[in-house]
Parts: sequence; structure tokens; C-alpha cells
Amino acid sequence: MSDFSSLCPLFNTGVYKEVTFPWIVAASISTTTSLGPGIPFGRSVVVTAAYARLRTDISASVTFTALLAKAASWAATRTVFASCKITATNTTYTNKRYKAFTVTAKTFSATDVLHIASSHTEANMKTIDVIVRYKEK
Repeated sequence: MSDFSSLCPLFNTGVYKEVTFPWIVAASISTTTSLGPGIPFGRSVVVTAAYARLRTDISASVTFTALLAKAASWAATRTVFASCKITATNTTYTNKRYKAFTVTAKTFSATDVLHIASSHTEANMKTIDVIVRYKEK
């Protein structure tokens, strides 16, 4: 199936779209290389919402915070604009359901990169699915 959005950009403006990243192992935000995806949108978009779902079990003593960050390039300094706290006692995760990130809407240029990361060390990393909702600018 072809994407004809470039033929009619007027009809694509303001329409919300989603992209899903399955089975992400989110690296610590302090590391220089991200294990989670660093993807450019390739056009100007505004990220408006995001959702996370835990894929691997989490012990009762671990709190995991997933983060979404923006960077000017793959290796540039990241700016966190969304977070989602995951705990073992959160009933949302015992059923493997999606939980909303707390998002501050962020505009991405065609060359900016989206990173999925963690605020914790590698020992506490867990596997998650992430859905990112955005709209054309």
C-alpha cells in the first residue's frame, strides 16, 4: 500500500497518526548510545501523546520510568518531553494494558530524532511496547 500523503498535504494536516514500537529495551538516558529506537520522522510533526505497555515481568521492588526524548541527531544531547512510571503494584500493568505517558507536546523538525529511554540503570531495564501519537505540523 502506498502513502499518498505527499500528494495532498492539505488533507493530511492536523490528522493524528500513531506509530508502534514493539519489544523495546529502553537504555538509560545518561548513556550515549540508545538501545531503544532513535527515529527521525522525516517531516515536521508534533508529538501529542504516547502510551507504554510492559512486556516483561517486574519485581515488586522495581520502579521503571520510560521516557521519550528529542534530539537534533542520533548522538546529540536528548531533551526529555514525556515520562511514564511503571510499578509492579500498578494494576494497569498486571494485565499488560497500555498506560499513558505524561506528555508535553513537542514539535519535531524533519531532522530531529525521537529516542525511547529509561531514567534507570541497565539492571532495572524492562521490555516495553510504546505507541507514539503525532500530527503533521
